[in-house]
Amino acid sequence: MEWENIFNSIGFWYNVFIEWYISAPIYGQVFALIGLITLLALAITLLFYIIKGIAYLVYYTFKGVYYLLKYIGYGFYKLTEGFYFLVSGKSKPSKQEGSHTNIQNTTINQYNYILEYCSECGRKISERMKLHFEKNGMAFCENCGKQLTINHALRTLTVSH
Repeated sequence: MEWENIFNSIGFWYNVFIEWYISAPIYGQVFALIGLITLLALAITLLFYIIKGIAYLVYYTFKGVYYLLKYIGYGFYKLTEGFYFLVSGKSKPSKQEGSHTNIQNTTINQYNYILEYCSECGRKISERMKLHFEKNGMAFCENCGKQLTINHALRTLTVSH
């Protein structure tokens, strides 16, 4: 019976609102409709951010509990491992490092450049630009202004062993 009273109350106030809305002038109806749509959009946005905040809270709570339990378990494992080696008298095995291969130091002698022409305009590179390029590793074309870097001029890389 209580739900029936609630539905009757909602129906009564809905009918009162509809009578007021129909008796209002047209501009009042338009403004009321715009206001209702705005309130509905704000309510949906507010509800979205509340649900999103709750989801973030639950996610980060579970993530924190997971990491807490993970590292408590890891600490317990390390503690019992230490007790095991202490009680058994065995020495703790050290980490075996990978086989040491003789790594030869390689040095980069020089880049061989084929910086003869600008890749943008096709004009021949001047000696002054080549000197600037060798000094700074980059230069600008005197004709078009394009920046030329090592990537533009790299032909081969010679490596000595």
